[in-house]
Amino acid sequence: MKTMTCRELGGECDAKLTAAAWDEMVMTMTKHVMEKHPDVAKQMEKMHNEDPKKWGRETKPKWDAAPEV
Repeated sequence: MKTMTCRELGGECDAKLTAAAWDEMVMTMTKHVMEKHPDVAKQMEKMHNEDPKKWGRETKPKWDAAPEV
């Protein structure tokens, strides 16, 4: 399990999100952003439409470096 903040994942708050795998974290972050930060969700959707892999390229290394909890 790893824990990262919304901000570390590209969001705008310090809520702690925990997941066992990268794919699970992507789903957790997506749900969190859609519920808590609809404006950020729109920006992320636009970024995804322009370059579907950009967020992952920028964020997955942070996940890989995060310590196991």
